[in-house]
Amino acid sequence: LNRWTVKAFNTLYYAAGARNQTSRVPCGRFFHPLDAIPAWNRLYGARGFVQYQLVVPDDVAEDALRDVMQAAAAGSTPSFLAVLKRFGPANDNWLSFPTAGVTLTIDLPVNDGLFPLLERLDAIVADAGGRLYLAKDARMGAGFFHASYPGAGKFSRLRAEIGADKVFASKQSERLEL
Repeated sequence: LNRWTVKAFNTLYYAAGARNQTSRVPCGRFFHPLDAIPAWNRLYGARGFVQYQLVVPDDVAEDALRDVMQAAAAGSTPSFLAVLKRFGPANDNWLSFPTAGVTLTIDLPVNDGLFPLLERLDAIVADAGGRLYLAKDARMGAGFFHASYPGAGKFSRLRAEIGADKVFASKQSERLEL
């Protein structure tokens, strides 16, 4: 994938009238359209891609998401696939990702400019009072994590209290100081 192939795809897709079609499709095809393309993940090249998912509060979402998209567009790591959703109220689970606001997921190809870009995106999300999705995280720092997940301290204390911190661990839990 690159700027030219994506532009060509979008031009052909919309020229074919896809935007004006109404039909019933199986749930799997609707929710997972890329699965129709064999080995679709290889479209990002040999180094692959990361999926960066954030959520920011409603009251700052417009500014924060604009800043995220501008930073991604200005970098050498363009996003060719994005998903935008609105979340309702958060639940009481200590490490639950969803919270009232807007979530954005962007696929970013791995290249030399990716990790500096991700640090810039982290700063935008942190300044907006948002958080990253733990299931898609492989590099968030402990400080950002603890600031954005207020229940993390309770979770860590419970783990220590029942001895789980001595039995169960992962690279992620060590990095996030859980």
